Amino acid sequence: MPTLPAEWKLCLPALPSLRLGSCDRGGNPQVCRALAADVQPDGRMLVLLAECAAPRVVAALRETARVALLATSPRTNRTLHLKGRDARVEPAQPVHAELLTLRRDTLAWEIAEVDGFADVSFIGHWYGVAVQELVAVRFTVAGAWDQTPGPHAGQAVELEPGP
Repeated sequence: MPTLPAEWKLCLPALPSLRLGSCDRGGNPQVCRALAADVQPDGRMLVLLAECAAPRVVAALRETARVALLATSPRTNRTLHLKGRDARVEPAQPVHAELLTLRRDTLAWEIAEVDGFADVSFIGHWYGVAVQELVAVRFTVAGAWDQTPGPHAGQAVELEPGP
């Protein structure tokens, strides 16, 4: 099972602004804000999102299992784009609350560092969801790209064999 190289695994927690997308059988795109992402010990990705805020995305994921994740640092614009073809939607577990808190705090800090965004209280609205209202999306990384603005933008990230 392919997985991200160590450099990107270490960098992922510092990329807290997350967009998750899928498409339905008709090819219609659906996109939402995801709340947390992490690489699991088996190399698969875990993404948490509020199902109530993303019912079309969740439905598309269940229908096609196709997934795209864009993870960005608002402060530096470092960006990683991941795609998968085997997404599974499961209920989030109580253990995911810690990851949710970590990513919320990182995003608040990142946005506060950007000029003009001293008040980040709106983040509490995004993250003010109980764990039992979240879904966990798991997928194998089938492709990855460095989308950080600059000379390497769009360059494929070479995946490594999984554990």
